[in-house]
Amino acid sequence: MYKFKSNFPIDIVYLWVDGNDKNFISMKNKFLQKFSQDSNKYIDDTKEQIFRDNDELKYSLRSVEKNAPWVNHIYIVTPMGQKPKWLNLKNKKITIIPQEDILPKDAGPIFNSCAVEACLVNIPNLSEHFLLANDDMFFNMPTLPDYFFDKNGRAKLRCIYRKNGKNIRDKKSIYLKLLINAAQEIEKAFNISLYQFKSSHGIDPYIKSSMKECCEHPIISKSINNTRYHRFRDETDVHRLIFNLYDVVNKRADIIISHSRHIGHNIVLDFLYNFLYQKSVKNSPFFCEDAIKSKVLSCKAKIVCVNDGINNSAKTHERNKLFFETKFPDKSIFEK
Repeated sequence: MYKFKSNFPIDIVYLWVDGNDKNFISMKNKFLQKFSQDSNKYIDDTKEQIFRDNDELKYSLRSVEKNAPWVNHIYIVTPMGQKPKWLNLKNKKITIIPQEDILPKDAGPIFNSCAVEACLVNIPNLSEHFLLANDDMFFNMPTLPDYFFDKNGRAKLRCIYRKNGKNIRDKKSIYLKLLINAAQEIEKAFNISLYQFKSSHGIDPYIKSSMKECCEHPIISKSINNTRYHRFRDETDVHRLIFNLYDVVNKRADIIISHSRHIGHNIVLDFLYNFLYQKSVKNSPFFCEDAIKSKVLSCKAKIVCVNDGINNSAKTHERNKLFFETKFPDKSIFEK
């Protein structure tokens, strides 16, 4: 089953926050009040779903145990001393990393994932090759190390191709601006245009020494360092894609085009569910909830993102939880 074994360890890093924690909410709101009330600038960081916890991490770790047992070590980066209540802290394969330990000493508290991601190189003992995942991402089926790295340690970067990517502008989406900022820094440093590539929102591979090199690059370092100090997501931040693109231009990574419109590498469950619902209604006078559920659960994508951002409703949360329990019902060694 797991025939391919890399000759180097591969760790995985998760960013996790309990957005329901009263102390976290109080601190976040306190600092939000000090900023401009410009909703466009901070819209991504004031939305509840950015921080909400629906036990996704628990099920994601179940997916690691079931479908990626070769993962060497698991690091969970958390703010303000938070720890998942269900997590087995005695498991030697897991380490909790307080954000404050990797951020600049005078930067915190931080509510900006871009800032935290720009500091991952500071995680003690992190392996040279590692993966980065949000807590709502899952190994949907048995996945080998060579999905992320080849045997020589080169990363495999899965991207969505966007024609005229440099010209994409959405005043309500800071996210797109951050992607453009990342490509812009690469263009300034190497005179290479990579705006047409957008990360496919999956579990992505990184090379620690190359990330460190990127952070210290004389042209790029200022933007990365500024990002580390932005308490909330800012339109001048650089997205973590910059580290992948840096690997590409330095021939440490290959780009693999992901056709998300065919529901390939990146799957947002709510989108998939609605897609199948519309298709069944259109093609048949009968609508079968169980049939759709079966199709969702039998999806052949290696990596799945179960995202509640499209339809932020109680029904969506219930459906997601049902997916978790149906797909990964067995308690893992990472739970108490």
